[in-house]
Amino acid sequence: MLRAIVNHPLLNSLESLSPMLILLIIALFCSVVLVAWLATRFLIAYLIRSSMVDVPNERTLHQGSVPRGGGIVMVVTAALGLFGVGVWTDSLLFYGILAGLLSAWGILGWYDDRHDLSPKIRFIVQFCLALLTVAAFGWVNQIGWLYLGWFGAVVSVLGILWMANLYNFMDGMDGLAASQSIIASITLAFWFYMANNLALAVVCGLVAASSYGFLLWNWRPAKVFMGDVGSVTLGAFFATMIIIAVTRHDYPVLSLVLIFAVFVSDASVTIARRIWHREKIWLPHRTHYYQRLATHGVSHAKIVCGAIIMMLICSLIATLSVLYRDTIALAIFGVVSIMVVAVVIVKIIEAGALPASKPQNKTD
Repeated sequence: MLRAIVNHPLLNSLESLSPMLILLIIALFCSVVLVAWLATRFLIAYLIRSSMVDVPNERTLHQGSVPRGGGIVMVVTAALGLFGVGVWTDSLLFYGILAGLLSAWGILGWYDDRHDLSPKIRFIVQFCLALLTVAAFGWVNQIGWLYLGWFGAVVSVLGILWMANLYNFMDGMDGLAASQSIIASITLAFWFYMANNLALAVVCGLVAASSYGFLLWNWRPAKVFMGDVGSVTLGAFFATMIIIAVTRHDYPVLSLVLIFAVFVSDASVTIARRIWHREKIWLPHRTHYYQRLATHGVSHAKIVCGAIIMMLICSLIATLSVLYRDTIALAIFGVVSIMVVAVVIVKIIEAGALPASKPQNKTD
C-alpha cells in the first residue's frame, strides 16, 4: 500500500521540481515567516496604543488584557499574494476579485475588532460577501452521490458563513487557529500543485508562512490574539478555496472538509448541543470541547498539541482520499472515529480523571 502511494502519478509530479526551485520556495517561505514575525511585533505596540485589547469575559479563559487584531498580517499577506499571482499569471481579474473579497472580509473583521459590530449588521455584511463569492466563483453542486443543482448555491453560501464563523468560534486558545491555518494551507497548497494550479499553491503557501510568523507571537503565553480580522477572514478564505478546488479542479468536497474536521466537528456538535438544550447560541460560552478540557485542568499546550496531531492525521487521510477516490467513504469513517474517540476522552476527563485548575491564557 505504501509503495502504491509513493508511486502515485500525482506524487511523481514532485520529481519535476528542480533543486533550485525547491531552494527558492524554501527561501520565500522563510522570508515571509520573518516578515510576518516582524510585522506582528510592531503591530502589537500599535494595537496596545489603540486600545484594541481583549479583556477576560464569560467566553474567554485568559487572564489580563491581550491585544487583538494580529490576524491582519495574514490577511494582508494573502491579499498581496493574490494580486501578485494575478499579475504573474495574467489573470488579474480572477485573482483581483478574490483579493478584493478577502480584503472586504478583513476590513469587516478589523472594524468589528475596533468597534464591536452588532450581530445583525455583521451577519448581513457576511451574507452579502458570501453571496458575492458564490456569484464570482460558482458553487458546490454535488456532495458525494447527492446532486444539489441550483440548491448547491444556497448550500455554498451557508457553508461560507458557517466556515467563517466556526473558525472564529474555534479561535479560543493560544496557537490553535494559527496551527489549523498552517496545516490546512500547506495541504491545500499541495493539492493545488497536484492540480497544476501553481498560483493558488503559492498563495496558500504564503498564508501558511504568515500564519507561522504570527504563531510565534500567539503561542502560549500569547502576546497577541488573532481577532475577528484573522479568524473570520481565514475561515472565509478556506471556504473560498474549497469552492474553487471543487468547481475548477473537481476535488471531492467531502475530502476538502476532512482537512478541517477538528474545527468543523467541535463547532458543529457544540452548536447542535446548545440548540438541543434551547440555549441562545449567539451568547458567549465556554462549552466547546477544547474549552471544556481547559476548564477541567488540561494544559493549553497539551490541548493544542493534541489538536495539531489530529489535524495532521485528518489532512493525511483527506489527501489519501483524493489520491484514491474510492477510499472516501473509508476516510470519512476513519476521521469520524477519531472525533468520537476525542469526545470520549473529553467525557472521561470531565468525569474526574483530572482535577480542575485555574484558567490559563487563551486566544480570543
